[in-house]
Amino acid sequence: MNPLQVGGQVTGFSSAFVPTPIDVANIKELARSGVFPIQSQLSKLRTTISAAPAELGRYDVEIERLQAALSRLTSERSMLASYTDFCRSVLSPVQRLPNELLANIFDLCFPENLYVIFNEISADDEVDQLARRYLLQLGQVCTRWYRVAMETPKLWSNIAVDTDAWKDYPEEDARRADLLESSLARGRNYPLILHVGISDSDTCDVIVVESLLRHAHRWKDVFVASSGAPCVALFSAMINLDQLEMLDLSVSSWGQVPAFTNAPRLTSLAFSGYVDDLPLLPWTQITTITNSVSHDFPSPSYSPVSVLNLAPNLAVCTFYLDVREDFPHEPWDVQATSAVKELFFLLLTSEGDFSVVAHLFDTLTLPNLESLDICPFDGGSPPIWSSTHFLALVERSGFDSCLTWLAIHAVVSDEELLRCLRALPKLERLFVTECRSSPATITDNFLRGLFFVRNIASVVPKLQLLSLRCGLDFSDSVYADLLASRTQTFDGTSAFESNLWWFEPRKREFSIEAMERINQLVVDGGIIFNTGKYDPAVH
Repeated sequence: MNPLQVGGQVTGFSSAFVPTPIDVANIKELARSGVFPIQSQLSKLRTTISAAPAELGRYDVEIERLQAALSRLTSERSMLASYTDFCRSVLSPVQRLPNELLANIFDLCFPENLYVIFNEISADDEVDQLARRYLLQLGQVCTRWYRVAMETPKLWSNIAVDTDAWKDYPEEDARRADLLESSLARGRNYPLILHVGISDSDTCDVIVVESLLRHAHRWKDVFVASSGAPCVALFSAMINLDQLEMLDLSVSSWGQVPAFTNAPRLTSLAFSGYVDDLPLLPWTQITTITNSVSHDFPSPSYSPVSVLNLAPNLAVCTFYLDVREDFPHEPWDVQATSAVKELFFLLLTSEGDFSVVAHLFDTLTLPNLESLDICPFDGGSPPIWSSTHFLALVERSGFDSCLTWLAIHAVVSDEELLRCLRALPKLERLFVTECRSSPATITDNFLRGLFFVRNIASVVPKLQLLSLRCGLDFSDSVYADLLASRTQTFDGTSAFESNLWWFEPRKREFSIEAMERINQLVVDGGIIFNTGKYDPAVH
């Protein structure tokens, strides 16, 4: 009896009747031939047939035994593998993380698209926002993760609610209100970041506002958007906002509600609405404003920059102004004098309108201004620069001693721009973007005007950064000469930085010879140079 081998191992079980390969080949050949076996073959064949039932029974018994053993081995292996995985899990680095650090990791998992206000959010997505489904999913990993997710107030401190999504299924209002209350409760007393969308004064809006008002003492950063005026009444009472630091109001007409006047920490403000309907706020505290104003100007007595007069401690201000329609072409009666240090104008103007920038310059007096940026937004026509009005602003405000940063994306000639720059001896950073549909601003004449020559009065002698976005309408050798002249302006501790970005499609290639000169200046440590295709998303 030959021992049986299973998986390379001798089992000790076999049968004397198991045929050899030769026996198998012979019996198959005999079966195919159709000839009856001879006498010497009959005895062996009949013996095999007689013994086979008992032998097969023995095999069946052994197979059952082996299958039972295999099942046991398979089960034991699975148990060992699972146990090993748990051992690795228990000893994994994440188990050694403090709960505070684990909570910070959970916070990084916050979906950026969770804050959706007035953007066709579905009712299901609104529930996900209120329930913080991503935290519930993280909490399913283990008991510890569940406790961290549910019991860390910081993770529940960002609340987004949009009542516009409630109106499709009003019967679910109670459920959504419970989810909102649950999220607010889990945040305990941690400062709140709110994104609130309110469409009108329906029951659901009242429910949301009342829930949020009960936590007003926790409000830190608040964004309120409304598609209509009725929501204003919901905030008609003055509330205690001890922790409020940033407020963003996006409404069609806010009105004189006192809700946000009691906010001792409020310093940052963003709002949009009619210029004659500014909200009641603690304006003396405000240091940063982003103001988006539509094209509704009721009379020359109002100006989109009137807000500058309300905030005496304002340091940074950004205006998004749509002035394409109903724009008063006569000068504004309001004059704004401000201590603001950084001022940004993003203008949406009508093509060929000369009055917008001139009116802005005539309205302003900015004795402390350090940075000024004027450019179009939303792909609109670039505003038309007014050098005469700008120079009047320079003289009135004393820019010759304070302005160090200037960015221009406006229709302006090279000579006009040089005239303005000559009045800014303290300027250190200059950004110029050409307008493709108008004559080139960045020309050989403009570049030569910026040459620095030691011991000779030069335009912007303190310039440290020059960034140009253009169509390459100049001689590359002149540009290289400009950079070479500027390497002499430093004390050895820093290098002049120049950025050259071109519009696509390119009109031409940059000169190889000029690039070699510039590269050598970089190698010598005299300049820092960056160049390439102009990408508005990056530059």
